[in-house]
Amino acid sequence: MHDFKNRVLTFFLLGILLVFILLALIMGNIVHHSVKDKRMEFYKGELSLIEQVLKTEKSKTTITNLLRTASKDLKGEIYVLDSDWNVKYTSDGDSPRNMSLYYPKDKRMNDQNLVIKNENGKLFYTLKKKDETGYIQFAIPEGAAESEERSIWIMMSIGFLICFIIILYVSLKVIHKIVRPVEEATQTAKELAKGNFKARTYEYFGEDIGELNYSLNVLARNLEKMTKSQESQHDRLITLIENMGSGLILIDKNGYINLVNKTFKELFKEHTDYWTGHLFYEVFPYTSIKDIVKETYLTEKKVRRNTVIPIHIDTKHFDVYSAPVMNARGKLKGIVLVFHDITELKKLEQVRKDFVANVSHELKTPITSLKGFAETLLDGAGENEEYRNKFLTIMLNESDRLQALIQDLLDLSKSEQGFHLETQSIDLGALVNDTFEILQPKAEKKGIVLSVDVSGETVMDGDSPRLKQIIINLVSNSLTYTPAGGRVNVIVEELKDHVKLLIKDTGIGIKESEIPRIFERFYRVDKARSRNSGGTGLGLAIVKHLVEAHHGTIEVQSKPGEGSQFTILFPKKFEL
Repeated sequence: MHDFKNRVLTFFLLGILLVFILLALIMGNIVHHSVKDKRMEFYKGELSLIEQVLKTEKSKTTITNLLRTASKDLKGEIYVLDSDWNVKYTSDGDSPRNMSLYYPKDKRMNDQNLVIKNENGKLFYTLKKKDETGYIQFAIPEGAAESEERSIWIMMSIGFLICFIIILYVSLKVIHKIVRPVEEATQTAKELAKGNFKARTYEYFGEDIGELNYSLNVLARNLEKMTKSQESQHDRLITLIENMGSGLILIDKNGYINLVNKTFKELFKEHTDYWTGHLFYEVFPYTSIKDIVKETYLTEKKVRRNTVIPIHIDTKHFDVYSAPVMNARGKLKGIVLVFHDITELKKLEQVRKDFVANVSHELKTPITSLKGFAETLLDGAGENEEYRNKFLTIMLNESDRLQALIQDLLDLSKSEQGFHLETQSIDLGALVNDTFEILQPKAEKKGIVLSVDVSGETVMDGDSPRLKQIIINLVSNSLTYTPAGGRVNVIVEELKDHVKLLIKDTGIGIKESEIPRIFERFYRVDKARSRNSGGTGLGLAIVKHLVEAHHGTIEVQSKPGEGSQFTILFPKKFEL
């Protein structure tokens, strides 16, 4: 902005200087002619006065003294000449005897006007006597003759200089007053152009130039409000897009990807950072998705389709919704793709189907046995006491199995619905010892060594019946799948903030691929062994829900032929 100010000042001063130069030329010309005319009148008057004296005075000495006095006053030399230009009287004793050379030959002395000739640095003023008997001539150095004019020029120059300085000072003040608001406004405008809408300029109230700054500040405030509103809307939109539960992709009308949200990246585990700005068919690795996008472009209608997409080692189900984005004139602007992950829904649907099938199967088996043996007894087998007792025993066992299955289903249903725990302070070690008395006969019957090891203060908050159910289910499973001569160890140990329950056996073990599924309902590692033992396949599912209800965790380690180890961590303090 200093350049702008300097340019304005330069142009302004150049204009003033030009005016001064023109004024000086005009004034100089006027002064020159005025001074010259006045000087001529003055010299003519003085020479005329000398002429009058010469008419009355005849003494040469007196005339010479007079001429010398006048010469001293006029600062020049005076000559009285005859008609042939010979010197009769002079104030200068060294003057030439004839002064015809100091009169211009091209002038005619036909009146009483002075005639001037510049010769040898002197100005010679010649006046013809009225009686035409000769001439009176006055010689003065050229510089002395023009000294008065020079004095006037010096005074004029000083005056012009003072005026110029005053005008320069005033100009600086005026230009500063005018240019400063413009400079500030320009600087503020530059900041606004850079996006700094908080920039403001000083407002000069009561001045016309202040209207510019005031208007600029109003513009800045409006831009700041608009920008904040736009940024707020943009942030809300980005937050919504990035945190929505479904994957989203925006594609423009030419097929270039404009946006890929965070959920899509997480769902598909793809490095999609480079997708933006590329054509969809160049970066999409899934043919089914490309087909959906192409169909939307061709039909300009909404397309919704379920598709199965392999993602690394997993397979996921998606409900893909593709919709065209139209402008106000009904022209296609782009496409929005939304990916709803319905994998869990599909899994739940499959679990429901499996559950219904398993429950039907598990219920059908004892009911079929009961019906079959009842019909056999009714057909006459009941008359044979041996058969009757055998069949009634089988029917009792099947009814017990049916009752256990129904009870496990009820327990599982309650645990999944988040039943209320009656928590109290419990010594888990003492509870394990109490349960030991119940399970020991079963262990002795199979020839399995069942041991309990308790270390530390194993007091925790929990529901005693539910914890007992966890212990019985896990130890019963270990006894079921451990062959005769094996061992089942139950360890209860105090940790810093938890109580650890560890159940380790030397049973048949579990394959690594089956470990993730052992907590599923009706899943059995060894189906024949479990069913023959009267198991329902719901025990571990119930255990898992009861552990989670106590805010605990359960882990499984197992190798086929070596046995299994279940580790449960219960927090000492139960927090609702």
